[in-house]
Amino acid sequence: MDFWVPDASSGEIVGPSELVAQAPLDAIARWQDLRGAARFPRRPDPVMALVGDNTILVGVIGEGQDYEYRRVGPALIAGFGMDFSGQRLSEIEASTPRFGIGLRMLYEMVRAGAEPLCYRGWTGLDMPGAQFLYYESVTLPFGEQPDRVDHLLVVSVLVLRDKDTLPQHLKV
Repeated sequence: MDFWVPDASSGEIVGPSELVAQAPLDAIARWQDLRGAARFPRRPDPVMALVGDNTILVGVIGEGQDYEYRRVGPALIAGFGMDFSGQRLSEIEASTPRFGIGLRMLYEMVRAGAEPLCYRGWTGLDMPGAQFLYYESVTLPFGEQPDRVDHLLVVSVLVLRDKDTLPQHLKV
């Protein structure tokens, strides 16, 4: 089976109604239940308990000066081909600037706006270690204080590449 892989990764911000992947949709529903009348829930644990394999827990450092990957779920480790728990976003920006800058913009939108953000996209040749072609995600804000987001929870479903059908230069 041959398939097309774009040169560059791409993504778009979408509304929740445009997602079809169940884990992000379940996470959004649980997040809304948890927040009640607050702007956002205090802790991500109840959402992680629901969709934990598909999550990345991100700690906000300061007022968004940097972000730290606290926990990466097994489904996402498989999709990215690595566990980047303990890394900071600034490290990713240094090694893959285009990808890192996109993540920073996304995280800042969610941190500053304190609202969930849904997105989906295609993984291209610019991410050779990625084991996935397509993804759907939501990034959710959380915070112990009612006016400060201190954690983000990324919930993603990745459509994995079939390694047997990959061109040789994409196999990891």
